[in-house]
Amino acid sequence: MKSFLLLALYSLALFLVTYLLLDVEGMFLNALAKQTEIEIPENVLLDTLEDMRYWNKFSGLFTFMILVIKCWLIALVLYAGLFFANLHQGIKLIRLFKVAVFAESILVIAGLVKVIVVSSGDFSYEEFSVFYPLSVLNLFELSELNPLFIYPLQLVNLFEIGYCFLLVFFFQQEVQIDLGRSAKVAFGSYSFALVFWLVLILFLTLNFT
Repeated sequence: MKSFLLLALYSLALFLVTYLLLDVEGMFLNALAKQTEIEIPENVLLDTLEDMRYWNKFSGLFTFMILVIKCWLIALVLYAGLFFANLHQGIKLIRLFKVAVFAESILVIAGLVKVIVVSSGDFSYEEFSVFYPLSVLNLFELSELNPLFIYPLQLVNLFEIGYCFLLVFFFQQEVQIDLGRSAKVAFGSYSFALVFWLVLILFLTLNFT
C-alpha cells in the first residue's frame, strides 16, 4: 500500500507543478496556429482547446496509472533476472515492485526539473515535447536531427544513469544478496528490457514518420 501511496504522491507532484508553471494548452495552440501547410479554422482550435482542458483534468490519474504499469513491468523484468540467475526462491513480486517505485523517484525529479526549465525559457510545443534535462539530445539542434535519433539521444541522460544506480541499490537492499550479483541481475535485466524498448520505439518511428 505504501508503494501505491508513493506513486500517488509522484503523480500529484507532477500534476501540480505542471498545472501551476506551464500553459501546455497555449503552447499547443500556438503550434497549431503556426501551421502554414494547412489552414485551421478558429472553431476547430477552440474545440481542440476545450478537449485538452477536459482531458487535462485527468492527467494526474493517467500519470498514476502509467507509473503503476511501468513499475510492475520493471518488477517483472527484475524477477525474470532473478529467475534466470536461480535466485528467485522466496522473493515475491510485490517486493520488486517496491524497488521499482523507490528507484522511480529520480525520474520524477527529472520530470519536475523539465517543467521548471521549460517554464523559465522560451520553448515551442515541439521543443517541450522532446526536451529532457541533462540529456545528450540537448547538445544538438532539433531541426538538424533525423527523427529516428531523437529518442535514443534523449534516453542518454544523467537521470537515467542515476536511475540504474538506484535500481541496483534498492534491489540489493531488498533481496539481500551481495552487491556484485545484485548489479549483474538488476542492471543486466533492466538493460535487456531497455534495449528491447528502444528497438520497439525505433521500429514505430520508422513506420509512422
